[in-house]
Amino acid sequence: MTQVQPRGRSLVRQAYPWLNDRVADFVRGWRRLDAWANRPLPTRRRAYWKLLAPDRYPWYAPALFLVLTVMLALGPTMETDWPNLILVVIGLVLFLGLNALAGRRQVANNYLLTGQLTCLVAMLALLLWSSLPEVYGEMVAAPRLHVGVAVVLAMTVALAAAFGFAAALFRSTADGGLADALPEVELFLPKDRYSFVGGGAKAAFFSALAIAPVRYPVELLLPGSLLTLFVPDHLLAPTFLFVGGIMWILLFLGILFERLMEILKTLGRMFFIGPQRVISILVIAVAGARLAEIHFITYLFNGGSTGYGNPVLMLYILLSYACAWYYGFWTDQFVARRLTRMLTLKPDWRTAISVAYPYHGDPTLSRVESEGRTISLHGAGRLKLRGHYEDGYAGGGTALQFMTPAELIGQFRRQIELRSRDMIKADDLLASLRNFERAAVIYPVIVGTLAFGLIVGPIVLTFYYAVQPPELTVHAEGGGGRDALAFMKNQDYENGDCSPLKAGMPRIAIAASGGGTRAAIYTASLLRGLAEAGHVCDVVMASGVSGGSAALAYFGLHEAELRSRGGVGFMAWERYSREMAHPYIEDVINRASDLRITFGRFHWRRFTCGEPAVPDGSVSGVAPARSKLGHILAESFVCRMGAGKMGDVSFGLMLNSSIVGSYPDPGNPCRRGDGYSLPEQASRCQGLLDGAGAGGRLVLTNIGSTQTMQANTSPGMEIVTIDEPDVSVSRAAALSANFPPVFPDAAVDIMPSSGTAKRYWVTDGGTVENRGTVTMYRALRDAARREPKSCGCGSSPKFAPLHVIVADVSALAGPYSESFGFDSVLGAGGQLGLGMEAELRADLKTLYETTHCSKIYFHDIVIPPVFSSNGGIGTHWLLPGSMTFRDPNHSGEQVTLHAEDVEKLVLSLHSSRAFSYQDNGGVKRVLGWAQDGPGNRHRANWVRLLDMLNGKLPPQL
Repeated sequence: MTQVQPRGRSLVRQAYPWLNDRVADFVRGWRRLDAWANRPLPTRRRAYWKLLAPDRYPWYAPALFLVLTVMLALGPTMETDWPNLILVVIGLVLFLGLNALAGRRQVANNYLLTGQLTCLVAMLALLLWSSLPEVYGEMVAAPRLHVGVAVVLAMTVALAAAFGFAAALFRSTADGGLADALPEVELFLPKDRYSFVGGGAKAAFFSALAIAPVRYPVELLLPGSLLTLFVPDHLLAPTFLFVGGIMWILLFLGILFERLMEILKTLGRMFFIGPQRVISILVIAVAGARLAEIHFITYLFNGGSTGYGNPVLMLYILLSYACAWYYGFWTDQFVARRLTRMLTLKPDWRTAISVAYPYHGDPTLSRVESEGRTISLHGAGRLKLRGHYEDGYAGGGTALQFMTPAELIGQFRRQIELRSRDMIKADDLLASLRNFERAAVIYPVIVGTLAFGLIVGPIVLTFYYAVQPPELTVHAEGGGGRDALAFMKNQDYENGDCSPLKAGMPRIAIAASGGGTRAAIYTASLLRGLAEAGHVCDVVMASGVSGGSAALAYFGLHEAELRSRGGVGFMAWERYSREMAHPYIEDVINRASDLRITFGRFHWRRFTCGEPAVPDGSVSGVAPARSKLGHILAESFVCRMGAGKMGDVSFGLMLNSSIVGSYPDPGNPCRRGDGYSLPEQASRCQGLLDGAGAGGRLVLTNIGSTQTMQANTSPGMEIVTIDEPDVSVSRAAALSANFPPVFPDAAVDIMPSSGTAKRYWVTDGGTVENRGTVTMYRALRDAARREPKSCGCGSSPKFAPLHVIVADVSALAGPYSESFGFDSVLGAGGQLGLGMEAELRADLKTLYETTHCSKIYFHDIVIPPVFSSNGGIGTHWLLPGSMTFRDPNHSGEQVTLHAEDVEKLVLSLHSSRAFSYQDNGGVKRVLGWAQDGPGNRHRANWVRLLDMLNGKLPPQL
């Protein structure tokens, strides 16, 4: 009686052999492609081809060397100034000369890596000799030092050490035993090893499907992650899921059909082993942050001066892989070449690229004929086994198999163990093979750790222990700031390039909140609205945080063209808003590869773009000076906003930063710092650094400080006021905008004419209080207290009417969700700041109205929630190419607008001018949400402010 198998199982067993045959044909084709693409180049080629790529090496060995040569000359950002182009020409001459020499001299060919590293070191020496201290914006006739210099130096040392490790680990103790035993060892894998599907076909199917993401998570995620760095926002999730699904299927098939996994492993050697794997994991982490809509990451890949995308970041990733590929290729070659020599019966000083492999063992172990076999050096860290299939199998064609040295040694050992009694010197040979197997496991770990240690180690050490140059040096001469009381008094007041303010005319004080580009554009919009209404010259005082500080700094530096009662200069205001929308974070990224930022230098430039020339800073000790990313932001601000000083600004200006630490402790001097500069003292005396003032305020201003604005000596909030007229406005704004965690703490050195110098470390002003009001209210309160009390209110007011405008772009709090208390921790500072602000407002109201019979008005002009919450405009120093806005009424409707439309839309909030848009319908919907959103009082508050300034409404608080 015939037993009937279940239909499902029968179909699987019938399908598997057919699929296996198709996979076999596909993989054989892949092997032929692999054999051609990764082969060492033959000797019989024309001379001009040898000039581009020497014999006996894969084509990408000289190609990667050429990439490193160009990177060393142009830098990771591919700068094409003429000094860099000269270096490129020198590099190309060295490249072609080395290849020509390798084509004529066997010694040069055999030691090609030594020649390549010599060329790179020669270029490195030329670069070191000709370079000047790096600084953003300065056009100098010299190339800049960049991280490629350190990478090439570290790679040279690492490759030399890796060569020594390979020689020590892969040294045979069997006196030629591998070559003698080779004819008896079957290295081609056994026949029919792919043909068995096993029992439980369905279980195998589903287990393979489940195992794929667990066993190969990096392989599964990387292709989609790489694509998410290139595609627009609205295609992120579909692209990632689609590519991830394809990879899941491929990995699933690779688990079912072992032949396919051979392809994935070959390609995977580019991304999933050694240093490349670490780079791939970092790429996946960045892609995950972008998929999670963390706008600090998303904005970097979706905006900027070049339109969509960030080519510099993509170039950084590509060059990182190129360096890892170059290093990985040669470290693999060290082992493969040593193994090839050990398989050669009579090796000489030249490494043979191909070894004869006549097989004399059991012919039934594989379907490859015994004669005509060879073992050759191959690319991707492997050896190529070549032979011919038996007649009747696979058409009797060429048999190809690729094995890493570790795989070949393992197969060799297993064969020897099976036949050890018949082998000569089997014990010595087995001992060598087992040592080689252990070495094959240890060697990649050693060379990988070596590379990371030589590159990452100095980066980490210099981050914590290098000298930190100051981002701002203040030569304190005892103040000289403006008197806030003069802004407030009810008398004629000379107001810069504006017409004098007459007694009784209203005065305006502006507090501009933090919020990166969002705050900068919004503050510029509000000031433009005041200009169109004819009240920009009424501004007598301004206090800013972060993005608000940047907008106020530009306003102060360009007030001659922005403040005029003769009319509004639209071109000047267009430049203003355009500069506020500039992608400053791109400037930082473009120069983040400077050697001064990544590793450090012994000299640094202290001026740029029109600033007064001063001698370069330097260190006298052995520790280098490593600049922070904030230096680039400060230099970018100077170059784009101007090099003006605090004393040049006609109105009162306060730019607020947050203190995180200081040096020295006056009561405990550091003897290790004797004779060194203040930056070096702070580095050498780290045990005396003081963090007690963290959370305090450092205010850079042109307003003379008073008692409560001085550094506190009693317990309480520390407020340090620096009112020196020579302080750079742009650098002060950059300190206020030094937002964490992107920018490390910035150093400010106070160098008094007499007394002890002091260093403060500061961060973004918004970390303490984001509205920029507290220090301004304190200054106003202190000035009002200095004025004697009025004797009754029958006479004219002592102070002119003051309108305090708070331009606030802070995001609204979202709905409650479980946070394990972190929401309270993060929100406590803001709540305490609002409480302090309310008390100061009450004090000012009492002083103005009761003590001095005057009027003070407070106007909160808060950005509509549609721009700041649930999408909208982020707080990065970058305006992305497109932004998505969602209906605050929770209708689910959303609109995506181009960056240019968003910039104009924010300007239109306070302007009567008609703007032209690319998407009129989308802009109209977003503008409707801005005006009619729940709880939104922006438009009403703005109109009320203008009416009060124009005298159309009774003066009511």
